Amino acid sequence: MKSFRSLISKLSTPKIAGASSSPKKAPSRCQSHRYVFIFTYGRSGSTLLMGYLNSLPGFCIRGENHNALAHLCGFYRAAKDTTGKIAKKSMLPVHPWYGADLIKPEEVRTTLRKAFVETILKPPADATVIGCKEIRINWNEVEDFDAFLADTLEIFEDAKIVFNHRDIFATSQSSWWKDTAHSYATIRSMDQRLRDNRFANASNAFHVEYEELTKGPEHARLLTEFLGVSFDESVYKKIMETRHSY
Repeated sequence: MKSFRSLISKLSTPKIAGASSSPKKAPSRCQSHRYVFIFTYGRSGSTLLMGYLNSLPGFCIRGENHNALAHLCGFYRAAKDTTGKIAKKSMLPVHPWYGADLIKPEEVRTTLRKAFVETILKPPADATVIGCKEIRINWNEVEDFDAFLADTLEIFEDAKIVFNHRDIFATSQSSWWKDTAHSYATIRSMDQRLRDNRFANASNAFHVEYEELTKGPEHARLLTEFLGVSFDESVYKKIMETRHSY
């Protein structure tokens, strides 16, 4: 009887307009981050580049993730394409695209961004600039590179892209590439993708040349300034003297 009276009391208590009985959720931390993504190919010096970026204050740039980012963008594109199927009867269960009206691209973007940050990147609490690098950019791994980049920039709204290059012949003679058939042509094709894509000359994109990065501090200075950080030559020298990758 007591529990019944308690229920009646709760139901009869007037509610204030606009009030919610559930506690307000704190805004997601991923909304306050800026993002940097490195796109390149294997044995291009991208791990060294990643190491340099991680030496910058507030930066947390993770390594490869088997193209989880591309799959995330594929999910987003599929959701957007589904919204294009909205028709007069698409909210009826007899319609083949039943429920397409319910998909909201902004909601999808927010959810995917949060999921990628919290389950893949997992940045430390003091990180302000986060992201990752990816070397799987060949046509058989990412069919439409322009669409992939466009979706990345839509999902991660305040993002910068770094395209990393290395001399093609030197790369083709490095590690596993020298034992890979048609390695020079494969690397050249990927390098061309990095140089000729839709965003290659965008204001939020920067092209790193491995030979220039390792030759002296000037190229690193330009990259660092592009990322909005003050350049410290002593930090640059320390990273260049540290062995990265294998």
